[in-house]
Amino acid sequence: MKKRTSSVCPIVYSLDIWGDPWSLIILRDVLIHNKRYYREFLASRERISTNILSARLQSLVEADLLVKTEGETNRAQTMYRPTQKALDLFPVIFAIMHWGLKYNPNTDMSIPIMKELVTDENGLKQRLLRNFDDVSDPTLGQ
Repeated sequence: MKKRTSSVCPIVYSLDIWGDPWSLIILRDVLIHNKRYYREFLASRERISTNILSARLQSLVEADLLVKTEGETNRAQTMYRPTQKALDLFPVIFAIMHWGLKYNPNTDMSIPIMKELVTDENGLKQRLLRNFDDVSDPTLGQ
């Protein structure tokens, strides 16, 4: 992904890091669906191609949103985990989801997380954050 020259605008800064659709989908998969492995990202409904997935994972690692832990015996064990910087995106992700719920007539409200977002957003956030209690662990590279 081509980067702009540095900007003082916080919107430009943010979009340069996670403003393409695939990066947001990967962040959704990490934060909401607790995906950790390359093969899990490939299995997403949106069917990201392998070259784009590799490039976006690398850019998210370089932006300090994900930490990559190499598998000890093979590449299939390589794991991606969010940093605190990524966890701080929960309000943004939820705001985007609320906007989509409001304007997308095709949203499937039978999906439990959609119901939970509407009825208990704070509870949802707390539940999801429990998946990442280890993020403040210094062994994760923070």
